[in-house]
Amino acid sequence: MLEIRVAWLFGLHENEAGEPLGGGAWFPDTPENRHDLTIVVEEGNAVAGPGSHWLEERQA
Repeated sequence: MLEIRVAWLFGLHENEAGEPLGGGAWFPDTPENRHDLTIVVEEGNAVAGPGSHWLEERQA
């Protein structure tokens, strides 16, 4: 099964403990999830700059 997540430049976001992160939670690659995460990527790039956020894929 293919999974997707929003990834970003390492250190652009932090967890609650203040540790830098390079990506979010993984979700099944469904049309709905891809649509929603694409919106998150677009908004992240609008705020933090082009290429700062992208969709990452993996086989689970």
